Amino acid sequence: MNTPQSSHAPVDATTRTWIDLAEARRLLVDTYPGIVLGLDLDGRILWLNPAASQRLGYDREELTGRPFIDGLVAREEIELQAAHLSRELGEPVAADAGVLTARLRRGDPSDEQGWVLRHKEGALHPARLSWTLLRDHAGHATGLLAVEPWPRAEGDVQPQLVHHDNLTGLPTRAVLPDRAEMALQRAARQKSVVAMLLIELTGFDALCEEHGHSVGDDVLRATAGRLYFELRKTDTAVRLERGQFAAMLVDLHDAHDAERVAQKTATALSAPVNVGVARIPLAARIGVSWYPAHGDQLLPLVEAAEKALATVPASDTGVACAPVPAP
Repeated sequence: MNTPQSSHAPVDATTRTWIDLAEARRLLVDTYPGIVLGLDLDGRILWLNPAASQRLGYDREELTGRPFIDGLVAREEIELQAAHLSRELGEPVAADAGVLTARLRRGDPSDEQGWVLRHKEGALHPARLSWTLLRDHAGHATGLLAVEPWPRAEGDVQPQLVHHDNLTGLPTRAVLPDRAEMALQRAARQKSVVAMLLIELTGFDALCEEHGHSVGDDVLRATAGRLYFELRKTDTAVRLERGQFAAMLVDLHDAHDAERVAQKTATALSAPVNVGVARIPLAARIGVSWYPAHGDQLLPLVEAAEKALATVPASDTGVACAPVPAP
């Protein structure tokens, strides 16, 4: 009896080796505990590993084809990275997907950058991502690989992000000078208004003493999430210290817009927070200043907002606008 012949061509040893290597790479990526993303050169997400899906709350299909910019990170993050790169490299770097490859295209084998990734539900996740160009057999760039470096030994910790608060994921005050400079220059060209909001959670220190610092941390994280939902992507919210935050509102029509957003934000931040089985009452007070009435630089805007904040009783909630200087 004749033995049936297989319709498939035999696989030679070299081909089998490549198949095995591809499977090994897939298993390594799928079991890696940190975030791994694959992007095309236009910055669109092509795939993500299970750890990224779990950490960020997305199914793989939900992110496939979406841009990294405005998809997982806010536009303001890209603008900040572009400003830093422009100064470092001595040439203009546009605030687009080119930010991801600016150093790589100058010959660097990899580029580690700090980002704040946004969970599907709005929570903020600081992460460091090491970027590498993917190339074909001819050496042509075909895409980007982003890998979150992971602790290799017990006791190792993830590197902290210089410009972001590791508790809340919000930027720190260190980002304000660059962002204010860009916003104020744009406002001068467009004849628009930029507002500065200084925000304080009333009685935050007493809250920590009564309920413990872990509850205080939960309150700060909840406040950061509320600021994310209340403000636009083009605005900037930052963590200052203890229960203090700041927000810079851009591209406003007039001062009434600033006051309206401040009132809305104060109401949102003053809602109780559920921590475990406890319901923690909150109150927030906000001082408001704006360009051009109170200055055309960051410092005078902050000083005017501080003076306005001081007029709201420390035990109260509410919004106070800085008085407009006499002409």
